[in-house]
Amino acid sequence: MPVEFTVDAILSDMDGTLVDSTPAVEGALSKWARLQGVEPEFFFSHSHGVRTRDNIKRFQTVPVPGSSLTEEELDDAAREIEYAIAEEGRLLSEAGGRGITRLPGVDKFLGALQLGGARWGIVTSATIIYASSALTTSGVGKEPPAVPFLVTADLVKHGKPHPEPYLAGLEQLKKLGGAPIDPKRVLVLEDAPSGLASGLAAGCQTLAVCTGQTRERIRATPATYRTVDFNRVEVVSASPEGITLRIKTLEEEDAEEQQ
Repeated sequence: MPVEFTVDAILSDMDGTLVDSTPAVEGALSKWARLQGVEPEFFFSHSHGVRTRDNIKRFQTVPVPGSSLTEEELDDAAREIEYAIAEEGRLLSEAGGRGITRLPGVDKFLGALQLGGARWGIVTSATIIYASSALTTSGVGKEPPAVPFLVTADLVKHGKPHPEPYLAGLEQLKKLGGAPIDPKRVLVLEDAPSGLASGLAAGCQTLAVCTGQTRERIRATPATYRTVDFNRVEVVSASPEGITLRIKTLEEEDAEEQQ
């Protein structure tokens, strides 16, 4: 049976949760990963959901080790990489390719939140440069009313899995007005283990979607709820006072497939 519950507000990750930038990311970063002596498959499996500057610190070996860069140099390097991804996505989209697109069920899901005036926002590990471009290219939109607010990597000192990004999101929710925000009644939408850990550490409930990781990895990752994608998430009602969701869980889907 589907699970139904009500929360006060929603905080959502962007890449891999609302939009798919896989072709753009792979096109822009496969060569970079090899240059650092890392197989792209390994790099992508360990870098998703993590800030670009943190991936540079961990993986970059040339022209100098990323761990030796100053904070300013890390910011500059991250902006350069994310600009390359954004451009790759834009060019692919303009050429009729997939580029950066909305994931299944996202249009209907976000449309219901927007129509009801629900309190929600995006918390991403991307910088404002890439996030703005990805939201525009995918057609989600980057400004109110399409997206009430956007917390990016530029605005926090610590990236996911640290709780700071979602704690910053909670502060932004409070600025939208309405009833007081209780983290335990806020749902974080995520596709990456680092993001799910961040949401739980911030005191929120979490919904893991299998749109950026394998089902096996999502099953093994702590989360309040799990589902395949937003086609399995129904917005029963949405208003500034709360959001009621009905979800076909990954566990329910697994059980059906085993019958």
